[in-house]
Amino acid sequence: MLTSKRDQGKLDLENVNHGTAMLKKRRKMTSEQAQHIGRHGKADLHMHSTYSDGCATIEEILAHVQNNTDLDVIAITDHDVIDGSLRARDLWSKGSYRFDFVVGEEVSTTQGHLLGLFIEKRIPNGLSMARSIDLIHEQGGLAVVAHPLHRFFRHSCQRSVMDHIHASKDVWFDGVETWNASFCGIYANYIAMGTNREVYRLPELGNSDAHTLSAIGSGVTWFNGQSAAEIRAAIEQGASAPGGKMWDMQAYYHWARYLMNKEQRAARRPAIA
Repeated sequence: MLTSKRDQGKLDLENVNHGTAMLKKRRKMTSEQAQHIGRHGKADLHMHSTYSDGCATIEEILAHVQNNTDLDVIAITDHDVIDGSLRARDLWSKGSYRFDFVVGEEVSTTQGHLLGLFIEKRIPNGLSMARSIDLIHEQGGLAVVAHPLHRFFRHSCQRSVMDHIHASKDVWFDGVETWNASFCGIYANYIAMGTNREVYRLPELGNSDAHTLSAIGSGVTWFNGQSAAEIRAAIEQGASAPGGKMWDMQAYYHWARYLMNKEQRAARRPAIA
């Protein structure tokens, strides 16, 4: 059931962002800082599979996270579909993986991209930011604005929209992605961190926005714990912090090659009469 900010127990502005209180205005959390304050958990809650525009299958992602990363929690957030994430959870639940899993979706609203986390049903694309947030909250999920405040990226939520949501008493963001490791975060990460810490004071996340296996874990959210329930609690309590690095050239190369091959396969496919 949708609740108001007050009913949800929103923290006041003095406390809501204590996850980044020790950081400078435009700085992410380093691994040394995270370890020093006991924030050992690492989550990556924004990545894509072949169910949208990612290179890797669900099986490949789960195996890669298990064998090649030290992530504690992941979410698969394909564009405007939830089927892959639900399938991933089903496979994860039947396996013996050391990491926890969150069902998610990256929603294409008319005003920018939005992560829906801890949801069970697809959020339709093409709705307003406010309506999409409401639908996520109706499912008991968390609404996190993805790669915001990039001036030239058409899928980036802009300042006017964030200001409107911030001023509303009936709709709210649960967090903001202030470190996006992809091209979406180039220069915009620092704007997002600075603006959030000055104005919105939302809980902050760092994510990879991975479209290739090698990019998974490049962006991370530091938190105290190891489970999906604990990363959710950290976000709700304003105790999460962004960290990580940007994609390396290998990730760009693999993704570009995958997209070109995909286009070539589509061009060779016989037309349906």
